[in-house]
Amino acid sequence: MFELVLVSESPRRRQILSEAGFLFRVDTVKISEIIEENVNPEEGIKAIARAKVEAYVQTHNHLKYKDILLVSADTMVVLQGRALGKPKNSTEAEQFLRSLSGKKHSVITAVCIYCLKDSQFILFSDKTEVEFRKLSESEIVRYVESGESLDKAGAYAIQGAGGQLVSAVRGSIQNVIGFPIELFEEKLKEKGWNVARHTVTKYSK
Repeated sequence: MFELVLVSESPRRRQILSEAGFLFRVDTVKISEIIEENVNPEEGIKAIARAKVEAYVQTHNHLKYKDILLVSADTMVVLQGRALGKPKNSTEAEQFLRSLSGKKHSVITAVCIYCLKDSQFILFSDKTEVEFRKLSESEIVRYVESGESLDKAGAYAIQGAGGQLVSAVRGSIQNVIGFPIELFEEKLKEKGWNVARHTVTKYSK
């Protein structure tokens, strides 16, 4: 049985894992999460997820060879090939929302699972297509003023008031929130990595 360590500060990822019944602890590292403009967004997001666990391993040598699975993730909104991360300020948040208004975009979450016991890791991503309805300028300003957009990729939270901006979702909504729990569980099963869990009712998608 492996201990699960979440290498992420995201409260949304903690909530999704908790609601799925996983027992885990949180331990984080600081790395740059900026994707260069000439890099494919999906590959860039995967590189960030991998860099998080690699940075953790480098600073926690005493944990090597133990029955621990590290899991890190990074989520990005991608509009017409352009990656939209967390807005730097309210002005940029408004710009993001104007660009998303009335359009379809992708939300990609990359996940890296690293086994400290044998240094084996897997890296994968999930993609969800999201469509925004046409937003008025007053709606954009009011939503940004609520403060919800400032620490979210693409400047919106689909699980909060930002859900009112969305007209359609194709794919995992958990992936949009920040962690593709369905795919994560599939990967654990494929690798035979058993992780301690609470007894819960079937996870609601």
